[in-house]
Amino acid sequence: MTKVAVVGLGIMGSGIAANLVAHGHEVVVWNRTPGRAGGLTEVATPAEAATSAEVVFEVTADDDSSRQVWLGADGILAGARPGTVLVSSATLSVDWVAELAAACAERELTFYDMPVTGGAAGARTGNLVMLAGGDPAMPATLEDALAAISKEVRHFGPVGAGTRFKLVLNALQATHMAAFGEALKLATAVGLDREQVGRALVDRPGGVITEMAWQSVIAPPEPINFSAEWARKDLDYAARMGQSGAHPILDSVLSAFSAAVAQGHGQDDWSTVAVTPV
Repeated sequence: MTKVAVVGLGIMGSGIAANLVAHGHEVVVWNRTPGRAGGLTEVATPAEAATSAEVVFEVTADDDSSRQVWLGADGILAGARPGTVLVSSATLSVDWVAELAAACAERELTFYDMPVTGGAAGARTGNLVMLAGGDPAMPATLEDALAAISKEVRHFGPVGAGTRFKLVLNALQATHMAAFGEALKLATAVGLDREQVGRALVDRPGGVITEMAWQSVIAPPEPINFSAEWARKDLDYAARMGQSGAHPILDSVLSAFSAAVAQGHGQDDWSTVAVTPV
């Protein structure tokens, strides 16, 4: 049994916490909005969560929220003890991850950037794929915790590599989502039946995102898989990571998601980009 803290109880964090408990780990949680912990042990600050833990998972929304829970006066680094393993499983910018890693190294604390993929279903069922940057020789406490929440850990290199891959992955998935929507609009414009076209595209080219996009167009998912606002955020981080002007498709997809958010669809599932006029 490992003592684990989960900081952030959104779609992913709540699933991670629940699976840790289900596998017998001792779990404490902190969330920006109190009272959403269900039957979990909730503490008052990220620092308090870190003080009681052997492993800390941070799963917040973006750079701003992550910075606050790590470096704030009552943040994780204010409470982390020597030997605590610190993990950011949020999707963040490469610049902030580098700054955070340096702050952990200065305190001689073990840090991994380990964003996740697998969606809401993966978080609920403990079948996430962890996209890791950091020392591949993981402490036993971390391996025990990961066994409860994931089906696979893919190591991409030193700290920061997991984040770089996650931004590449999300950029490609968002591009596929937007392109699927454009394909449906094109099909409709030339007189094809949308239902027939959607089913055919699920078969060829097929793939997880095509299936997700089509099912979401048929019936918007409840709860959502991933918000349009967070997809737009990840695309922005990916564009900032890349060379300016060198990735025109990425820039175009970012514009499409930005338009959907500007039209009031930020809290809708990211599949809204497949049906929202831009």
